[in-house]
Amino acid sequence: MALLLPLLMLMALFLAQMALTARDRIMLTHSAREAARAVAVSGDAGGARPAALAAARLDPERLAVSVEAPAGSGNVSVRLEYRSAVRFAPLALLLDDLALSGEASMRAERWPVLLGRD
Repeated sequence: MALLLPLLMLMALFLAQMALTARDRIMLTHSAREAARAVAVSGDAGGARPAALAAARLDPERLAVSVEAPAGSGNVSVRLEYRSAVRFAPLALLLDDLALSGEASMRAERWPVLLGRD
């Protein structure tokens, strides 16, 4: 039992780290969706980062945001890249930060067209 306990503890930490990384991935997808919505509604690409950070508890220093709005397509795409930290010291010796990404696209809203003023 004394020989197996450290291995079992390491496996338990690994499973917990996998769960936390999956949570980060879900939050990143949600943040990308919120950032795309903010840009689609406002038309301001600068609003993507604040919207992404407000949507979920992500470390701002580990988050990179890129916004694309191809001319003529009427769509806005937001891509988030995040480095998920390894939260347990024994695993940090074995693993590096994990690179995650999330992407969302939305149709840009055109208020003048909707209101009949173009």
